[in-house]
Amino acid sequence: MAYIRQALAEYNVGVIDDQNGTYCLTQQSDVHDLEMVLAASHVLLGSRALTGAELNRTLDFLSTGLSPSMQTLVHEQLTLSRGSYTPLSRAKPLLARLREISTSIDHNEKLVFTYQSSHAGEPTPRVQHAQPVALFFETYYFYVAMWNRQRHSYLLYRLDRIVDILTKTTGERLAYAQRFSLQDHRRQTYLLDTGELTRIRFVYRNYVQTALDYFPGSYVVDRHPDGSHVIEAYVKVGGAMLWLLSQGTAVKVLSPLSLVKQMRTTLAAVLAQYPKIEDK
Repeated sequence: MAYIRQALAEYNVGVIDDQNGTYCLTQQSDVHDLEMVLAASHVLLGSRALTGAELNRTLDFLSTGLSPSMQTLVHEQLTLSRGSYTPLSRAKPLLARLREISTSIDHNEKLVFTYQSSHAGEPTPRVQHAQPVALFFETYYFYVAMWNRQRHSYLLYRLDRIVDILTKTTGERLAYAQRFSLQDHRRQTYLLDTGELTRIRFVYRNYVQTALDYFPGSYVVDRHPDGSHVIEAYVKVGGAMLWLLSQGTAVKVLSPLSLVKQMRTTLAAVLAQYPKIEDK
């Protein structure tokens, strides 16, 4: 067996897999494929984006290229995670719509579709006219960046809120320099793609890497004796405020002054909701 293993390794044919005294020839990359399948599966399980049926189909597909023994191993290692999978409260089938939107982007098509807004003043789906240019996943949801003809700007639409695609027509050739930049979006946006692009500075008193991970492209400009760090980031303020407010006393905004004022106003309004309770 040692000679056989050596020969297989020399010619990069595969490896011998010992299964209780039965020997099977498997691909050399089988172990590495297993690692990638496990990683992709756990990311998918953590996304919560797919329905239970679509999730199971996708996970089963990911492991189809593995050997039977590796498929069994994947099944065993994902049993707990699959059993505890919790889809979004109103999860909708998305795989067919993902393919449809991706095809429209490739074919440079304009769409007329009905869209369910999250605004309370729009309880029913409304007709939209827009051209999709980018499709991506972010924090539980798939998003489609589209050029909206009526507003003459790029807007983000949640894929699961697109109700029906009514028509498809040949789209416009959008100027490349003015196209939606997914790279900029990922660097500048936290949760909400709102607010002016602004360079901000804040003191962070918790583990510094946490803040740097939430704001890609941010960096440390100073370190205080108490272990806190001064961080600078170039972000869209509307979304960034959600994270800054979530950190409580671990964050102190330093600049710009307009953001300091926004933080003070918001925190004062939050405090006003909780009247002082006298100790008895």
